[in-house]
Amino acid sequence: MSQTLIENVKLAINPKFQDWVLFENGSYIIFNNTDKIEDIRKEAIKIMSEYGPVHIGSPAGDFGVATLKKAEGWTVSGHYYGMYTYVHPSEINTAHSNESEIGLFGRSKRDLDGQNPIVVHINRKDIDVKLIAGFVGLKTMQLPFVWGTNNFNPKLILKEDSFEHRGGLWSKTECYENIEKIDIYLAYKTTNIEITKTNSKYTFVGNTNNDLELRKCLAFFHEKKCTLTQKALDFLNH
Repeated sequence: MSQTLIENVKLAINPKFQDWVLFENGSYIIFNNTDKIEDIRKEAIKIMSEYGPVHIGSPAGDFGVATLKKAEGWTVSGHYYGMYTYVHPSEINTAHSNESEIGLFGRSKRDLDGQNPIVVHINRKDIDVKLIAGFVGLKTMQLPFVWGTNNFNPKLILKEDSFEHRGGLWSKTECYENIEKIDIYLAYKTTNIEITKTNSKYTFVGNTNNDLELRKCLAFFHEKKCTLTQKALDFLNH
């Protein structure tokens, strides 16, 4: 993966769109609303597999070409809203190329991503997890027993490089590298995520009371290569 590819695609996308997924050959999908998407990686792969392959003579063969202002090169659009492919000038003979040739080349790159969708980068806005309660637990204390609670202003915000949580009175910001394991606790009208950290004897427990919200959390932590217990993995993949 080229870091230049990621940087150019970032420049190609309007900054108001923060949720997008980039594939190996330069195709990317922009999402308007990810609130109801459990796993953005899986959803992007599903869309790319269905709408990425080129079928000549059908809408899948259509394309449009736009010259970029902030990045070098062009974006090539297709028949699926929010799906584009980035083309850098170094990939083609710019001295003799025209819009049709650029579009055909971009379409061929999209076809490669559609036939074999490999995600190389996921960009997204911070995820403010909807919690109805937050708790402070102890590593030595099994749920449902906890040490402290916060029913008024609990917090779990998932960012690109860190996450912020509040189960008691104070908020804390942690790195994903400090996570020992991610577990869940399910009971009547309670759907909890439990975060155990290597650098603390305390755990954070957040009650989402919502299966979709919990799966979004688990998918994010799994993507960050945090260790999920088997119970958490089973719930995520159910």
